[in-house]
Amino acid sequence: MKIKSKDIEKAFGIKIRRHITSLGLDTASNSGYCIAKSFDNVVDLNVGFINIDVKEIKDRELKNLLRYEELYKRLENLINKDQIIVIEDVFHSFNAYTTILLARIGAIAWTIAKQKGCIDIIWKSAVQARKVLNLPCNKKKEIVTLAFKKALKIKINNADEIDAIILALNGLIEE
Repeated sequence: MKIKSKDIEKAFGIKIRRHITSLGLDTASNSGYCIAKSFDNVVDLNVGFINIDVKEIKDRELKNLLRYEELYKRLENLINKDQIIVIEDVFHSFNAYTTILLARIGAIAWTIAKQKGCIDIIWKSAVQARKVLNLPCNKKKEIVTLAFKKALKIKINNADEIDAIILALNGLIEE
């Protein structure tokens, strides 16, 4: 999906760097991703979702092993050295198991990016990334999704993909 750079800049009060690629990763057991490539007048957003279905596996260790291995394969194909990688930082939940799972998934992405020598690797919490774009920060994902869709007039409904776009746009911002 292509969006005019000036429309993004106007919607969020930011300045987009030109001719750069940013990969935003909303890392979780179901992960959204967005490869945002900026050109002279447009930003091309390639958005997707990684769903690794392990719900039928009862053994927790085997479930995670399969999840991590499959996620590694998919991220290895997404991450390239000519990208800025923006990984969603871990949200500390009340469930320690979930926090550990999210931290490991983010670490897989960071390790691949580091091994490939990416331009930059940035950790951003969902709140930090939303704040940079002047979006609601401490609201439910549904509220953020609606605000983002309205600002850019896009039809994506998957909240994880929206978060990935927000992260990717953070990587394109001129400092």
